[in-house]
Amino acid sequence: MNRGRGPGTAARRARCALLTAGLATVLATGGCASLGGWITTPSQPYDAYTAPPAPDYAQPESWAARPGMRSPALEVPPGLAPGEAQWTELVDVFFLHPTTYFWRFAWNAGIHGWLANRIVDVTLRDQASAFNAAGRIFAPRYRQLTLSGFLGHPEAMEKGLALAYSDVRRAFQYFLDHENEGRPILLVGHSQGSRLLLRLLDEFYREGDLRERLVAAYPIGTRAIEEGDRQKPGALPICRTPEQSGCLISWRTFAPGSPWGPDPDEDASEDVVCINPLTWRHDQPVAPASANLGSLPVSIFSLSRPEPALVGTHCAHGALWIVPPPGWPYSFFAIDGNYHAEDFSLFYVNLRENAIHRTRSFLRRHEP
Repeated sequence: MNRGRGPGTAARRARCALLTAGLATVLATGGCASLGGWITTPSQPYDAYTAPPAPDYAQPESWAARPGMRSPALEVPPGLAPGEAQWTELVDVFFLHPTTYFWRFAWNAGIHGWLANRIVDVTLRDQASAFNAAGRIFAPRYRQLTLSGFLGHPEAMEKGLALAYSDVRRAFQYFLDHENEGRPILLVGHSQGSRLLLRLLDEFYREGDLRERLVAAYPIGTRAIEEGDRQKPGALPICRTPEQSGCLISWRTFAPGSPWGPDPDEDASEDVVCINPLTWRHDQPVAPASANLGSLPVSIFSLSRPEPALVGTHCAHGALWIVPPPGWPYSFFAIDGNYHAEDFSLFYVNLRENAIHRTRSFLRRHEP
């Protein structure tokens, strides 16, 4: 008998690998700092490592999702309708995944790592899929900075993000030159992907045709500045209504009392964008749980049926605040009230419906 092979074993291996990655994240950001730091932090300074080869975006393997590929980004939760081709073929979604590399072998990961790419698949399923009823999804792989580069390693963070952005910039340029063909664009990112998206906005969207074709930018799970000395990326306005286009939407999710949340006394906290994903209005920062159309926990293998009215929300001090939802599926990755991993999934159906509404409003306004 050939043991250890076949779908069941592959599924168990994938589950164990993803739980190991989740444990590494918990250790790195939670109480077991020394062990987590060793697992996730390279042993040499940044310049001691040779960067992995740059992706070639003319090659399919340099993309985690693009039209014609089988991808978790195409999954639809039970009970929700799939996208309609007469609409989705008219709009493109450019998605930048969050950090999925947690190891000590390099500051910047190559794009062919098995485990990191399985976790990218999880982010495509849980995050990018919310936009598959709004447009065609393009998600490049890039030489991402490892998790510990954000935790007290300023030189590695600066150089590592610069390398990651060089990939994102080339991927976006390839997308514009060979795939987009003048379609309206939704830009979406999370965490590290959102940091890189802000740079992309600043370089490509300050003026010109691209700005006119921007449906909206969703750099979620990072600090996006609304006003003040630090001009918001691309000088885009923040989105003040559910159908506004050419604007920016962002939030970061915490439970009250989380040490990871912003300090209400910080001078700059009020300058950070927080658009409530249950109202989509800048002047309606509070929303009851009844306004939440459906949440779902982080899904390793398949999307679950969304659960409505799970949490309400309110924006304050540049962050989005929730009462912690019940059950371990929503709290496994929530360290000390930091719901960063659930920035999308807690508001999944509202996000999906807004992407549909915003793109169709854009298309109707720009009918020939």
